[in-house]
Amino acid sequence: MEFRLLGPVEVWSEGGQVPLGGSKPRALLAALLLDAGRVIPRERLIGAVWDEDPPSTARQILHTYVASLRRAFTGAGLPPVIVSHRVGYLAEVPPQSLDKLVFERHVAEARAAAKEGAHLRAGELFRAALKLWRGAALGGIGDSFLRTEAERLEELRLAVIEERVAADLAAGQDEQLIEELGELVALHPGRERLRRDLMTALYRAGRQADALAVYQHGRRVLLDELGIEPGPELRRVQAAILRSDPALLHAATPAARLPRQLPPPVPDFTGRAEELSVLCGHLMKSDTMPLCVISGQGGAGKSALALQAAYQVADAYPDGQLHIELRGTSETPATPEEVLGRLLRELEPPGTPSPGTLEERAGRYRTLLAGRRKLVVLEDAASESQVRPLLPGAGGCGVIVTSRNRLAGLAGAAFLDLGLLPAQAAFDLLARITGEERIAADPDAAWRVVGQCGGLPLALRVAGARLASRRQWTVARLADRLADERRRLDELAVGDQEVRASIGLSYRLLPEPARSALRRLGLLGLPHFGVWIAAAATETGPDEAEQVLEQLVDASLVDMVETDAAGQIRYRLHDLIRLFAAERAVAEEPEQARTAAVTRVLGGWLWLVQQLDAERPTGVIPRRAAGGLAYPLAEEMARTVLADPPAWIRREEEALVVAVELAAAMDLDEIAVELAAALSSVAFEGSQYVFDNPFTTWNRTHQAALAVARRMDNALGEAKLLAGLGQLSYERDLYAESREYLGQALSLFRTAKDVRGEATVLAALGAACREQGYLPEALHFLGGAEHLWAGLADPQAVAHVKRLAGTVYLERGDYPAAQAALAAALSLYQEAGNRRGEGLVLRNLSLYHRARGELEPSLELAERALAIFLDLGDRFMVAYCRRSLGKTLTRLGRHDEARRLLKESLDVSRTVHDRWGEACTLRTLGELHLAEGRLYQAKERLEESLRLWETLRIDLFRGRTLRDLALVHQALGDDALAGSLRAEALEIFRLHDAREHGEPVAL
Repeated sequence: MEFRLLGPVEVWSEGGQVPLGGSKPRALLAALLLDAGRVIPRERLIGAVWDEDPPSTARQILHTYVASLRRAFTGAGLPPVIVSHRVGYLAEVPPQSLDKLVFERHVAEARAAAKEGAHLRAGELFRAALKLWRGAALGGIGDSFLRTEAERLEELRLAVIEERVAADLAAGQDEQLIEELGELVALHPGRERLRRDLMTALYRAGRQADALAVYQHGRRVLLDELGIEPGPELRRVQAAILRSDPALLHAATPAARLPRQLPPPVPDFTGRAEELSVLCGHLMKSDTMPLCVISGQGGAGKSALALQAAYQVADAYPDGQLHIELRGTSETPATPEEVLGRLLRELEPPGTPSPGTLEERAGRYRTLLAGRRKLVVLEDAASESQVRPLLPGAGGCGVIVTSRNRLAGLAGAAFLDLGLLPAQAAFDLLARITGEERIAADPDAAWRVVGQCGGLPLALRVAGARLASRRQWTVARLADRLADERRRLDELAVGDQEVRASIGLSYRLLPEPARSALRRLGLLGLPHFGVWIAAAATETGPDEAEQVLEQLVDASLVDMVETDAAGQIRYRLHDLIRLFAAERAVAEEPEQARTAAVTRVLGGWLWLVQQLDAERPTGVIPRRAAGGLAYPLAEEMARTVLADPPAWIRREEEALVVAVELAAAMDLDEIAVELAAALSSVAFEGSQYVFDNPFTTWNRTHQAALAVARRMDNALGEAKLLAGLGQLSYERDLYAESREYLGQALSLFRTAKDVRGEATVLAALGAACREQGYLPEALHFLGGAEHLWAGLADPQAVAHVKRLAGTVYLERGDYPAAQAALAAALSLYQEAGNRRGEGLVLRNLSLYHRARGELEPSLELAERALAIFLDLGDRFMVAYCRRSLGKTLTRLGRHDEARRLLKESLDVSRTVHDRWGEACTLRTLGELHLAEGRLYQAKERLEESLRLWETLRIDLFRGRTLRDLALVHQALGDDALAGSLRAEALEIFRLHDAREHGEPVAL
C-alpha cells in the first residue's frame, strides 16, 4: 500500500487507487498523515478541514468522514488506518508506505553522504527522493490551513533540488547540469544558490562570458523586484570568475568522473508496460552489446520511454550513463566528429587533446569503453551513418537510440516501432497531467479529448497542460475547441510544446516528392488507402508511389495498417498528421493542382466501380459510363485491386464516403455526382459487391453530392441523385418517400430532355407503385418506360421493364398478359447472357404457375431460379426463392421441407433488415401452420405479418394476410370475426383491382 502526499493526496492498494471522496475527506487524511503516529486533536482536524469557518455540526461530519475513509480502506483490502482517541484521531501507517517519510529518509541519507564526500552517492539519493514528487504537495485538499504546510513542503523540495545540484557539481557533472540549471533559474530567478551554481557550471565549461551574463541578469532581477543587491556568495563567485580563480575549477577524482548524464525521467510516465519490458529485457543481456532502436512519429514518447528504460537498467551499468542529443530533426544535426569530441572530453582527464579524424576519435572512444559497463543513450538520430561511429566496439555496454526514422540498416539492433498510446493509457496520462479530480468530473469530455489527440502522447501532454494552466476551463470546453479540425493544431500548442512544429520537423527533412505525396494524401483525408491512391494523387506509377510511401513510413509520418487478401499494403495517416498535411497542401499547392489530384483519385475509384458494374450480371437498368471523369489505372494495378471485388468494395467503403464528401466540399460536382451514382449501382439489387453499411453509405454520398449539384446549378446531376435517393427509399421499403424523390427526378430529366434518365425513373416509379398495390398506376409508368427503352435499343432494359409489368399483370389476375410479358423478358435476358435476369424471371414464372394452381411447374421453375442465385452467391434472392419454394411445398403437403426453407428465408430477411421479405415470409409461415392445423401458431405469425404490412403501408398484402386470418378465425369457431376480416380483405382487393377480387379465397 502507498500513501501519497507529495502531489495529489492519494492512497493506492494492490488493486489500484482507493477512492477518498471530495476535498474535505482528503484534507482530513492529509492532516493525519502529516503527523502519522501522533494523536491529532479534533479541533485541529476541524481547522484543517474547514479552516476558520467550520459548520456547527463539524464534529459529527468529521466522524462521518473518518467512517467513510475507513470503509474505503477496508474495501480495498487495507487496514482501517485511522485510530480513534479520546481527544482526536491518529493515522497508523508503516513508514515505508508514506512518501513524505520516505522522502525525508532519502534526504537525510543524502546529506550524510555529501558530508562524507560521497557526492555521487548523495546525488543518487537526492534524485530518489525527488522522484517521489508527482506535482504540488497536498493536491486536492481545497481551501485549508494545510496550504501553509504544502508551501513548506514545496520550499523543502526546492532546497533538496539545490542540494542535489551541489552534489552533482561536486561530483564533476558540470556540463550536464547547465541546461537543467538554466531552466531552474528561469523558474526561480530569486534563488541565488541556483544562480551561483549555474555560473560555476558555465565557468567550468569554458563559458566565462555566459557565467557573468547570468550574474548581471540576476542582479537586475533582485534590484527590480526587491530593491537589493546580490548576496555575498553570488558576488564572491562573480569576483572569482572575473579573476579566473582556479579554485572554481573542480579537480574531480576518477570516481567522480563516472558519467551520470541522463536527464530527469518524465514524472508522469504512463503506459508502455509491454514496450518497457521488451527494452529492459534486451538491455539486461550481459554477453552482448545490446543495441535498441526506438522509432516512431514525433511526439510518440520515444525519449520518455528511452529514459524510463535507462533508469530501470542503470544499476546494470555501474560505469555510468552517457546521454547525447544528436539533433537529427534540426537544421544542423550533430556530426559524429562533434559528438565523439564531447564524449572524449567527458571520459578522459581534463586537458587531454582529442584526435583530429573521425576514425581516430571513434577508435579512442571504443578503447575507453572496452571492458566497461556503460549505457549510451543517443537521442533524435537522423540516420545510420550518424549512429554507427558512436557505437561501442564490444560487449558490456548498452545502447538506446531514438529516431523518427526506422534506421533499419543498423545490424544486430532490436527495433521497437513505438505506436500510439492505447485508449485507456491515453486517458490515464491526460488525468495525471490535468488532475484526477477534474477528469473524473467529466469523463465523457475527457474521452473526447483523448480521441481528438489520437493517442499521441505529445498531443495529450499539450492538452493536459492547457487544462492544468487554465483552471477556469472545463474539460468539455477544450473538447469543444478541439472538435473543429480547422483549429485543432492551433489549440494543441502550449509554451514551447506544439504538435504542428513537431510534425513540421519531420516534414521539412523529406525530399520534395515525399512532401508532395504527404500533402495530397492529407488533402484527401482518407481513413486508409492503398498504393494506387498515392499513385493517382501524385500522377506517378505504382512503383514510384510505393517507394515514396515507404519513405513516409520510414519517417514515421505514414503507418502501415495491414496487407489485404490481394497482397496489397494498406496505409493510413494519423489524424493530426493528416490535418498538418492538409494545411501544407493549401499553403504550398495551387488550387488547380489540388483539384486535379482529388479528381484523379476519385476518377480512379469511378473507373474501378465501373469495371465491377460492367462485369456484374444484373436485373437493373445499366448505368451510363462517366466518360472523361474516370481515371483508368495501370492494367496490372487494376487486376490486383480487383482480385477480390467483394473484399475490395467493403474495404473501400468508408474511404469512398469521405472522398465524395471531399469532392462536394471542393465544389467538384460532376465527379461527386458520378461517383455517388456509381456506388449505388453496386450496393444492392443482389450484387455480390454489397457494402457493410449500404443504407448509410448510399445516403451520405447522395446527400453530399446532391448539395453540391444544387449549389453548382447542375440540374442533370441533381436529377440523377434524386433518382438514386428514390431507389434507396425503395430498398428501405419507404415507397411513398421513394415516389416523392422519383417524381422530382422525373421532372428534371424531362426538362433536360434526358430520355434515358426519364425511362429509368418511369421504371422505378412502376416498381414502387407495384409494391404498394397501385397496379393501374404501375402499368402506366411501366408502359411509358418500355416505350422509351424500345426507342433507345436497350434490350436488357426492355427485359427489366417487361418483367416488372409481368408481375403487375399477375397481381391483377391477367394471366395471358403476365405470361406473355414474362416469356418476352426471359428470352431477352437469355439472349444477353444475363443469368441474374434469367433467375428473376424464372422465379416470377414460378409465382405465375402457382397462382394458376399448377404446382409442379411452379416447383420446377423455383428450383431452377434458386440454383442460379446460389451459383451467383446472391443470398438476398436465394431467400426469396426459398420462400417461393416453401409456399409451393406447403400447397403440395410437403410441410417439413417447407418449414426448413421458410426458416432459412426468415433468418436472412431479418439479418439484412428486409422488412418486406420478413412480412411475406411470416405470412407464408402462417399459411403453413394453418395447413398443419396449428391454429394459434398460424394466428401469431399472421398477426406479426399484419403489423409489418401496416408499418410499411402496403395495403394489398395486408388484405391477403387479413384473408388468411379470416380462415384461422373461422377454424377457431369465431365466424363473426372471420366474416369481418374477409369483408375488409375483399374491399382492399376491389380498391386495388387485384386478382383476388373475383376469387377471394383461392390464391
